[in-house]
Amino acid sequence: MKTTYNKLVRDKIPQLIHESGRKYTSRIMGEKEYHEALIDKIIEEIEEFRATDNEEELADIYEALDCLVHLKDYEPMHIDYLRIKKREARGSFNDRILLEEVEDEDEIERE
Repeated sequence: MKTTYNKLVRDKIPQLIHESGRKYTSRIMGEKEYHEALIDKIIEEIEEFRATDNEEELADIYEALDCLVHLKDYEPMHIDYLRIKKREARGSFNDRILLEEVEDEDEIERE
C-alpha cells in the first residue's frame, strides 16, 4: 500500500525509511517551492501544537522557523534584535491582553 505525503520532511526521514526496508520517492525542491513548503510546515506544526500542547511540536516549529531564517539568509542575531526592539517599543505578549474594542475619535466627537 502506498501513502502519498507530498510534504517537507526532516533530512534523515528518507534514510530511516530506507533502513526500514520500505521504498519511497522523494526529490529536492527549488528555493521558491521550499519557501512555501517551510511556511506550510510551520502552519502544520502550529496546528499540531494547538491540538496537543506538546513541547516536541513546539521544537518542530522552532526548527522550521530556523530553516526559514537560513533560507532567507537573515541573520539570526538580527532577527532577535528586531524581536527585542519590538518588545521594548510595543511590549510582549506576556500580560495576556485581549484587545476587544477601540473607539475611534470620530465616534467620540459625534456623541
